Amino acid sequence: MNTVFHYSEVEFRSHFRLSRSSVEILSSKIITKYERNYILGKKRICFKKALLMTLWYLSNNETFRQVGDRFDVARGNACRTIHYLIDIICTTCDDFIIWPKGSNLINVANSFNTLRVNNFPNVIGAIDGCHIRITVPLNKRKDYTNRKMFQSIVLLAVCKSNLEFTNVFAGWPGSSHDARVYRNSSLGKCLIADDCNLFPSEYHILGDSAFPLSKRLLTPYRQREILTPTQGIYNKRLSSTRVVIEQAFGLLLGRFRRLKSVCMKNVDNISKAVTACCILHNIALQNDDYTWVPIDSNPDAIQNEFVNDGINQQDITGINKRNSLASL
Repeated sequence: MNTVFHYSEVEFRSHFRLSRSSVEILSSKIITKYERNYILGKKRICFKKALLMTLWYLSNNETFRQVGDRFDVARGNACRTIHYLIDIICTTCDDFIIWPKGSNLINVANSFNTLRVNNFPNVIGAIDGCHIRITVPLNKRKDYTNRKMFQSIVLLAVCKSNLEFTNVFAGWPGSSHDARVYRNSSLGKCLIADDCNLFPSEYHILGDSAFPLSKRLLTPYRQREILTPTQGIYNKRLSSTRVVIEQAFGLLLGRFRRLKSVCMKNVDNISKAVTACCILHNIALQNDDYTWVPIDSNPDAIQNEFVNDGINQQDITGINKRNSLASL
């Protein structure tokens, strides 16, 4: 621990994947929860060591035994403490992963307008799914094996133009199609029912062809037949704008290498670890702590084709809105 205090800012970022100021922002949110609810019953680990140990675990691919040895903590105590801190970090989700509303929603739309020369109007987010590699018991491998034949859980997320997440939903088995995960997420249920006040109907989020078309979620024209020039231009504009979510996943996996392969026995704990990384990702971006992070150029994002997954995949209002935007 004494060595950590002598790290330069560059060395600290290299090891913990966050700047000291970002860590301080997180500390101020969770230190009282850690002190108040500490019930592990073992030798108490000071908050600063517990936090750095958790950040190290999420930022690297070391086992609990290796992390415990590095911080001079028994393996079992390291495991319990890291899980405990991850649980606490997840309680701050609403503080750092925030859906845009009011004037903030307009600012988000304006930022998308300036993202490309040939911009896609009134966009407030891009949505996609990313597969996080995991290790599961043999008797559950079939449920979690995706189309690329490795075991995973799905992280469904929406992000802004600056790659900051505004909604995350993690934990569904990798064998699930993006449309099914979307349908079972709180965001998907709200948008499909069209009875929510998340954002006005003139705005929209962008998804690929795996998602159901609606007036609030726009998707490309399917290339099952020859597209008109207007439809082709629409698809290119949508794709060039929607790419920010793929960049966000690349940045997330580039920063938190634990997400390259998560080895935990409990899938709920894996989901919490993924959510915690998304929160830390947002803290870093909100603190302008991102310029040094290498982007993973090949995150495990699987391109799902359109499937009928038990919902009305294209409603008439979505079709009309897409055709109207394509003609601009």
